[in-house]
Amino acid sequence: MVMLSRQQEQDLGLWRNLFKLSSYVAQTLERRLMRSHGIGLTDYMALDAMREREPKSYRMQELADELGVNQSTLSRVATRLEKGALVERYTSEHDRRCTMIRLTDTGRERLGEYTDTFNAELHTALEMAAVSPDLAPLLIKIRS
Repeated sequence: MVMLSRQQEQDLGLWRNLFKLSSYVAQTLERRLMRSHGIGLTDYMALDAMREREPKSYRMQELADELGVNQSTLSRVATRLEKGALVERYTSEHDRRCTMIRLTDTGRERLGEYTDTFNAELHTALEMAAVSPDLAPLLIKIRS
């Protein structure tokens, strides 16, 4: 068995708690967005990233990098969002090899509803984490 230094043990504990907090919040948001709007958390994050970048569009690879997903995952996300008329993909005028993606008017409108749900659920999830014996100390540190 590998012996860890005190600092390594603290770092490992910090990582585990960060992972727990992140997983808890992500799962909570995923469930609420799916139940309320039929979209997943990654779908929401993609829409939100596109809104932040407007009026410019994203290259698909740039958006994948922004979200921390691979291109295959983003392609599935984009297909779902396109089916809902929330985004449109098109070929770049400057480089025909690049596929671009942007919000549609419908996407912009619906994103407002999704964002209200996201913000309310994020607040609730963090408040619940704030009373968890494992997560409260970490949340206090992050918020300060």
